[in-house]
Amino acid sequence: MPMRMGSGIDRRPGWPVAAAMCLLAGIASLWLSPAFATGINPNLTLICPSGGLGEPQLGDPKTGKTFAITDPQIKAVAVKACNPPILGGASGLVNIVNSRNVPIFVGFTTIDHNPGPISWGNGCTKSGTGAIIASGATCIANVTSNGVASRFCASLTQVPADCFNAQVNHQTMVETNFEPASNPGCFNKGNCVWFDISVIPSTCTDTLWKANQCAGTGGAAYNLPVSVACNGNTIYTCQGPASTKYGTANYPSMCGNPNAICQGSANCLNAYFYPMFDPPENQYQPNTACLSGQTLTVNFLAGQ
Repeated sequence: MPMRMGSGIDRRPGWPVAAAMCLLAGIASLWLSPAFATGINPNLTLICPSGGLGEPQLGDPKTGKTFAITDPQIKAVAVKACNPPILGGASGLVNIVNSRNVPIFVGFTTIDHNPGPISWGNGCTKSGTGAIIASGATCIANVTSNGVASRFCASLTQVPADCFNAQVNHQTMVETNFEPASNPGCFNKGNCVWFDISVIPSTCTDTLWKANQCAGTGGAAYNLPVSVACNGNTIYTCQGPASTKYGTANYPSMCGNPNAICQGSANCLNAYFYPMFDPPENQYQPNTACLSGQTLTVNFLAGQ
């Protein structure tokens, strides 16, 4: 879990640690506690930290319990699994649409706060580390499928320098993870991209959401309405105007229902209003993937 609860990238259910077990098994005798001394529990999942803040943990999907990784050797394996090296080759196609009547300035940043591995193509006018997209235009870009957490964000005045500071700057976040076909998250369907929309206030936590809907935690990370689609099929839509419908953080009012137990439609989950790490909320997450190399479309919508 991050020290400063922010918006996480890799929010799909923790991937089974089977991929890392061949490494962990060799050091099973150094496991976390005597309860694990007889061997590694294959049902545990690796929980990577949100936004790169904090440390990996192990979780038991059946009980919802999480376990700190205290042994430095095991922790090193977990950190490596959560932060795979950049891999060349496969890329993910992204269409970024500007449905507004003025240009927008788009940034793309990876978890290390550096510009992401993106090639800005037709319809994109490069500007600094990002691109300007004219009113009504579509920017076609390619992102290296490196398995690294990343974010798109946008502004009406200048290219955002770092989309991992979007919460502080009250910018709507489209969170992505472009994965190569070799990663377990692609389910053997070729390279893929996991994606979600996040408007989480900068210091919001699950506990504070339950207490007062994250009042006084920085205000919603929202500046532009957006929708995300996979191969032309819109999955999530988040629009304003901002209101107190879900507390005093001024969340966008047409962004789904953060209390729902479904995703994708107007009355279901469409964006992260709070981290949603604690069970049972994490069973219903507004996070999904474009599989088989399908095209992700990010549409910055007209209006508030």
